[in-house]
Amino acid sequence: MKKLLTLVIAFTLAFSLQAMPVFADDQDIVMLTLDDSKDFTVVGAADYKEGMKVVGLDSSYQKLTIQNQAGISWFTSDAAVAKFLDEDEEEQTSITGTDTVTVLLTGPGRATITATFNGMTIDSNVMVEETTQDPDAENIDVQVVGIDSESFTFNDLDVDLFSLKDDVFGSGFDDADVLKEDATALHALLYALELKYDPDEGEPWDWDWVAGNTNVVISSEGSYVEKIEDDVNDGTTGWQYTVNNQDPGYAGSIYELNDGDSVVWEYTAW
Repeated sequence: MKKLLTLVIAFTLAFSLQAMPVFADDQDIVMLTLDDSKDFTVVGAADYKEGMKVVGLDSSYQKLTIQNQAGISWFTSDAAVAKFLDEDEEEQTSITGTDTVTVLLTGPGRATITATFNGMTIDSNVMVEETTQDPDAENIDVQVVGIDSESFTFNDLDVDLFSLKDDVFGSGFDDADVLKEDATALHALLYALELKYDPDEGEPWDWDWVAGNTNVVISSEGSYVEKIEDDVNDGTTGWQYTVNNQDPGYAGSIYELNDGDSVVWEYTAW
C-alpha cells in the first residue's frame, strides 16, 4: 500500500496532475488520488481544518472527476486524532456520498484518512504534534544512496531540531507538513547533506549547500523530496527512505527520530 501511495504522489507531481480534473466515465478510473498533493500529509494543531478532495486517475494518469459520488466513502483510523465535519459543522467519524470533505484535527497522535470508491482506496497521513522536552536525536546513522549523485554514509550523528523555513530555505518556503517539535528523518537527510558537501569546519554553521543552487528541492509543504543534485524524481524513480530497514509508511517529514535510528535515503524505482 505504501508503494502505491508513494507512486501516486510521484505521478501527481512528475506529470503535473495539478490541472482541473476532467469529466469522464467512472469505468475509466484505475486508481484514486487526492486532488492536491499537499493533502497526502497533514500536520497541524488540534482544531485545525483541512479540506480534501478525491479524484480518479485513468491509465494515462489523467485526473478524472468521480461521477457516482454516492459510491465514495471517507473514514478515519482514529477519531481521537482526526474526524470529519459534515455540512452542518457536526463532527463525524465517516462521511459518504461526496468527493470533498473537511477534516478536523482533534487531538495528539497519528491517523490515516482513507477515501474509497469501487474497491479502490487512497490515504492521507495526519499528525497532531505534542510539545516535547527532547526534540533532538543522538547516534543516528544516515546513508544517502544516489545514482547520478554521490552516495555516502555518516555514523553516530547528533541530529538537532531546526526549522526548514527559518534556518534553511527562507521565509518563502512552506514547511507546514514538517514536524516542529521533533527532529525527523528529513532533518537527518538535510543535516547529512550539508555535513557532506559544506561542513563549515572552523566556521559558523550555515545551510548554503542545501539551500543554494537548487541542490535540494523539497515540495508539498516539506513532505516530498523531489531532487538531490542530479537525481530528480521522474514518476518512475525517486527518493525514498527507510528507518532500521523498515518503511514507516508516511513522509520522512513526520517520522520522529529515536536515538540510535539508522536512516537510509535512496534514489530508486518506485
